[in-house]
Amino acid sequence: MNAVKEAKRNAIDGGKLQQRAAKGKSNEEKHAPGDTVKPHAGLKQDRNFEVLVGKPVGGIEAVKAIRSGFNAHMLKSASGYLGVPEKRILDVVHIPTATAHRLQKNDQNVDPGATERLYRMGIVTRMAIDVFEEPELAKEWLRRPNRSLANEAPLDLLDTEPGAASVRQVLNAIATGGVV
Repeated sequence: MNAVKEAKRNAIDGGKLQQRAAKGKSNEEKHAPGDTVKPHAGLKQDRNFEVLVGKPVGGIEAVKAIRSGFNAHMLKSASGYLGVPEKRILDVVHIPTATAHRLQKNDQNVDPGATERLYRMGIVTRMAIDVFEEPELAKEWLRRPNRSLANEAPLDLLDTEPGAASVRQVLNAIATGGVV
C-alpha cells in the first residue's frame, strides 16, 4: 500500500490526520472509462443519490432544485449508497419515518429544508470521495465516530451547516496534511 493510501486509512482509523494525503489523480481520472454521469437537468425529479454525489450541481441550479425539493425516494437511495439504515438518513435530514414513507408511497418531494440537508450530505460525500480517492473508504469514514469531531460520526453532523463545516475542515486537514 502506498503512503497516501496508508495515511487515508489511518485517518479513518483515527490515526494521524497530519500526514499528507497528496492527490495524484485528475478529475478526469477519478471516473472509470465508460462511466456515465446523468445530466442534472431535472435533478429534483431524480431518485438516485449517487447521481447527486457523482457530479454535484451548484449555484442557481442547486438553489432551484432545493427549493423544489428532491424526490422522497432519494432518502432510500442515500441509505443504500452510504450503507446505513434509512432511519439514520431520516435523522440527519429531520424527517419522521412515517412522513418519509408517506412521501415515498405518493412519489412526492421532501420539503426544501430536508432537501438542503440531503444536498449537503451529497456534497460532503463527494468531498470525502475526492479526499480518500476510494468511495468505500470515504463512506466508511463518514459512518464512523471521529476523535476530531468529538467522537461523532461525520455523517451525523451533516444536519447543520456548522456541523458540515467541521466535517469539511477535517477533510481539508486530511487532504493537505494540516492540523485540525
